[in-house]
Amino acid sequence: MKRQIAGVCTLAAVAAAVAFPLAAANAADELAAPTFSQEGGRFTESTTVALTGPQGAEIRYTLDGSTPTAKSPVYKKPLVIGETTNLAAVSIKGGATSPAEIEGYIIKTAEEPLLSFFVMSDVHTSALTEKNRGIWASHFDTLASINPDPDLIISNGDQINDNNNNTAPDHQVVKTIFDENIDRLGLDDTPILMSHGNHDVGNADMAKYYGEWFPNASGGYYEKTVDDQTFLVIDTERYSGAQRAWLQGRLAALSAEPDALNKPLFVVGHRPTANTVYDGAQASNAALTADLSGYPQAVYFSGHSHLNLNDERSIWQGAFTAVNDGSMSYTETPHDAYQIYGNALWDEFTIPTAQALYVEVYADRTEVDRINFAADDERTYTNGAWGYQSGYPFASAGTLAGPTWTVRLDGATPEEVRANFDYTSAARDNVAPVQQGAPEHVVTAAGADVLRVPAATDDESVYGYDVRVRDAATGVEALPIRAGAKVLADFQIAPRPSVLEIPLAIRNGRQADAPLITLTKGTRYIAEVTAVDMYGNRSEKTSVAFVAGQVPDTTRPQVTLVSPTAAGPSKTIDIRVDATDEVGLARIVANIYQGGKLVKSTQSPVAGTSGSHVATVTLPDGAYTVRYNAQDAAGNISKTSTFDVVVDATAPTVTVKTGDSFTVGDAAGYDKVSYKLNDAGKIDRVELNGVVKDLTNNAWSDLNFVKPGAFGGVKGANTLHVYDVAGNVTTVEFVLR
Repeated sequence: MKRQIAGVCTLAAVAAAVAFPLAAANAADELAAPTFSQEGGRFTESTTVALTGPQGAEIRYTLDGSTPTAKSPVYKKPLVIGETTNLAAVSIKGGATSPAEIEGYIIKTAEEPLLSFFVMSDVHTSALTEKNRGIWASHFDTLASINPDPDLIISNGDQINDNNNNTAPDHQVVKTIFDENIDRLGLDDTPILMSHGNHDVGNADMAKYYGEWFPNASGGYYEKTVDDQTFLVIDTERYSGAQRAWLQGRLAALSAEPDALNKPLFVVGHRPTANTVYDGAQASNAALTADLSGYPQAVYFSGHSHLNLNDERSIWQGAFTAVNDGSMSYTETPHDAYQIYGNALWDEFTIPTAQALYVEVYADRTEVDRINFAADDERTYTNGAWGYQSGYPFASAGTLAGPTWTVRLDGATPEEVRANFDYTSAARDNVAPVQQGAPEHVVTAAGADVLRVPAATDDESVYGYDVRVRDAATGVEALPIRAGAKVLADFQIAPRPSVLEIPLAIRNGRQADAPLITLTKGTRYIAEVTAVDMYGNRSEKTSVAFVAGQVPDTTRPQVTLVSPTAAGPSKTIDIRVDATDEVGLARIVANIYQGGKLVKSTQSPVAGTSGSHVATVTLPDGAYTVRYNAQDAAGNISKTSTFDVVVDATAPTVTVKTGDSFTVGDAAGYDKVSYKLNDAGKIDRVELNGVVKDLTNNAWSDLNFVKPGAFGGVKGANTLHVYDVAGNVTTVEFVLR
């Protein structure tokens, strides 16, 4: 998504500075991503999106925010987007896959909200550079693509980067950048509210630079009414004394108004309050929690933590509602994850992702959408230098960091309102992620060991992967991954990866020249992977055994069926399967099925690069199928082939024909005798006293008029053998006179 809202900047300085560099042109041999007929944004009811790819390319897409793969649905006709979602698509042609394109669509009903506004925080901008101007032009374009005429924009603390350096003039940077974009996009009638954060120089300085955006120079707290909706803005750096008394009084007074219990009362402060969002991470002001707890209609927005909005813990409901509003500079993980960066895992918690909230107030509910203003795959902090974002306008801008949150204030009493909350501790998700396949060990061209992990799925969001690598012989941990730490699932990237390439090496610290800890080449290891969601629910464990530095064997064995060679019928199934493998075989298998049901399994373990499996199987008469294959030591399985056979283990039936024209005499002796021959598997031949007569392989046959001198008959004792095609034989002894 690379959008630029129409509008001419009237400031020459900005016109020169805000150059929107598009993504680098595709190399001649790089497949282009699909184009979307409809960019993302906010839509009423539904929207239809047509995708167009390069000539001859197939388009694959997803609707869950993941990167499409060759297994994703094939695009065949325009897609009707009927609910809030991220649509991602890739082009596939001749084995090549394009970069992914992604758009976020917010789908609402035709009902008009009473009020709509954006809540952002942690701008952290202190330099009026071309880069910062470009970043914020992209951010404001994203805002306008969702709502070009919002009723309000809130910037909830930490406007600048001051760290007790008394850099108050840096506030002018933020004011200038905001003013330029407000003017460019025609947002002059949209009020701006700002709160004071721990990185902002004092309230008096903020009031000096922001004016009516921050009207209280002495206390840093104030009240603003926008379209009949009240906002109470507080200074969480100084929540006590007069400010606390003011908030307590305003909460009580506003709650005494008619129908106040069922109308949201928005409170805005930089720091999260105790025991609320993210399980109270980076929170303070327990007194604020106590003061808000008497009002279930209170909705408190906070920033400061930089914790990402993808996590469902960003909303909390208990005595009231608290919402984390993300960060517009960089976000963070809860400091318990490694990130994939280059050829190593880095012990790093910052993420170059900008996020904020879009809020719509309706008569019976408040809807909160989580917006990515930038969710690209970059690096935030290296070698003591902050990178933040760089690739503006951002390809991921306007995508969604999760489904819509809906805050309802239903009930006639505070207790009833709280009983209807949806985002309580009791309602927490307890569904574990599901692994989508076992990890695979690969070795890069540079000889680095990498674990290829198919992304797990979850009903909410996978947070990371618990990766443990142990020496296969000793069981000793081979990589110094901190206890309890995960490898980040890169959920913050839009689209998020469908396969993670996890390097099996660690670089501790934030320095690119920090020692690289790797596995010992030639040593056999076992890697175990468990997916973990935001709430700590854990999937089943998957694993792979491998030798470090050794390119995995991915070649299937070759198999040849030596026997049986004919369909039969035969008395038994005599099996011989030969197999070869370049590296080494593990086993050869020949299973026998009848009517699709397994009736007999045979196999032989094999060592070496070639071998045979031999078995003789006796089964009841009938038609069977032999299915055979081989597996090598690396687990590769050959193509499974089949051969159909018929088993006939029943000997022919031989009966004496009656009637003088056929037989004269009896069992004591015959002048002549005739026989009726029958076999379901067909009569092959007869042998009388060593004289063979070949028959025509029919189920029914005859041997007529046997007497001395005819067909090998002799006076006295005679021996007749009757054979069927399968080789079964019936022997008859008789006497001729």
